[in-house]
Amino acid sequence: MKLSTTSAVVVLLGLSGWAAVPAVPAPAAGAYFQASCPTPAAPVPVAKMKWKHGTAEYNDFAAAAKAAANPSRQAQLAAAFVQKYPDSDYKNQAIQIEMGAQAKVPSLQADAVKTAETLIQSPGVTAAQLLPAYTIIAYLDPTLVQPSDPNLASKMASLTQAATCGQQLLSSAPAAARPQYDAILTKALGFAQLNSKDYSDAVATLTKATQQNPKDPLPYYWMGIAQVTQQTPDYNSGIFNLAKASALAPSTAAFSNYLNTVYTAYHGSADGLQQVTAAASANDTPPAGFKILSKAEIANAAAMAKYNAEVQAAKNALPDPNSFAGIVARLKRADLAAGEWRQVKGQGYELKGIATSVETKAVEVSIPTTAGAPADEPNLRVILAAPLAAKRPKVGQTITVKGVVIAFKPNPPNANEPFLITMNEGSVEGYMPTAPKGN
Repeated sequence: MKLSTTSAVVVLLGLSGWAAVPAVPAPAAGAYFQASCPTPAAPVPVAKMKWKHGTAEYNDFAAAAKAAANPSRQAQLAAAFVQKYPDSDYKNQAIQIEMGAQAKVPSLQADAVKTAETLIQSPGVTAAQLLPAYTIIAYLDPTLVQPSDPNLASKMASLTQAATCGQQLLSSAPAAARPQYDAILTKALGFAQLNSKDYSDAVATLTKATQQNPKDPLPYYWMGIAQVTQQTPDYNSGIFNLAKASALAPSTAAFSNYLNTVYTAYHGSADGLQQVTAAASANDTPPAGFKILSKAEIANAAAMAKYNAEVQAAKNALPDPNSFAGIVARLKRADLAAGEWRQVKGQGYELKGIATSVETKAVEVSIPTTAGAPADEPNLRVILAAPLAAKRPKVGQTITVKGVVIAFKPNPPNANEPFLITMNEGSVEGYMPTAPKGN
C-alpha cells in the first residue's frame, strides 16, 4: 500500500544540522543486510575536515545543501558531488543530503532506500548518519515491497536488521526525536515479522507500535492480518484491529475491503460490521465483552434456540381439556386456573388411578398426568357418599372412583405445594358401602 511519507521525512530531516556549511539534513532510514550491525565511526571534528579540492568542492557542496526547496534537484546535485569528489571529507554528508532529498519525492523513494544502504556501508559513517539511514529504510521499505517479490525473504531480513540496528542507536539521537525514530523502527520490525510469517512476534511488536502511535492505521492493519492468518486464528482481535485501521483511514479501500472479506467469511454475512467499526472507532483495544460470532457459533445458537423453543412449546402444550391431566395442567397455571375452575367445579367424573390411602369414608388416589408415569403422591381425594364395607381396596391397587369436584389446592396455584383435587359424593367401583342399619 502506497502512503505518503513526505511529512514524516520532513520532520526527521530537521533533526540535525551542519556547522560551517549550509545545513545537512538528517533523514529517517533503515538498514542494509550484513552479518552484524556496523560499528559507528567517531565523528571527525569540523576543524580536521578539509576541502581537498578547494573552492570548487565547497561551492558544489553548498549548492546541494541549499537546494532543499527543490528535492529532485537537490538529489541530483548531491549525487553529482559524490561522483565528482569520491575522496571528499564531506562525502557521507553529501550522501545523507541525497538520501533525504530522494525520500521527499515519491518517485525517488526506492532510490532513497538504495542511497541509505550505500551510506550504511560507507567508511567513517557515524551514529548520527547511521540512525537516519536505518530509519529511511524502515520507513520506506514497507510501502515499496510487493508480496509477490521473489526476493521478499531477503528484503525482510534486511528490514529486520535495519529496525534492530536502528533501535541500538536510539540513544545517539536527540531526546526529542527518539520516540519518532523508535515508532518507525518498531513498526518496520513488525511488518518484517508479519511477512516472515512470524505471527506471534509480529502481534507483540505491532501492539507496541500501536501504543507508540495510536493514530497510525498500518500497525493495526498488519496486526489484524497476523491475527487472522496465524495457525490458530484470533478472529475476534484480528477483525477488531482491521476495523480500527479502517476507522483511522476510512478512505483507504484496501483496509475496508479486506475487513469486509474477513468479517463476512468468518461471520457469514456483513450483519453487525457497522457495530464492530463503531467499537473500533471508540476504542484502541477490544472493549470488555467484545465478541464476534462465527458462522458455526451462529448456526449452533440457532439450533439451540430452536431446540429450546420446541422444549418450551412442549412444556406449554396442554393435554386434552376433557382429561384429568388436562384439568390438572390448567388448574396449576395461574393464568388459566380461574377459568378452568368455573368449568369443572360441581362436575362429576369417573377416574382410574392407584390407591395411595384407604379410609372408611375417603380414599386418596394417584392418577398419572403423563403417559407412563408411575404412581406418586396422591392428586385426588374422594370423600365417599357412604362408608366402605369391610372389604376395601388395598394401597397400591388400581381402582376406579366416581365423584363430584368440590375443591382443589393450592388455590391460587403454587408450584411449591402439593396439588390435590377433592371430590365428594364419591364411590369406589366394586366395593360396596356399609349397609345402613335396620336393612
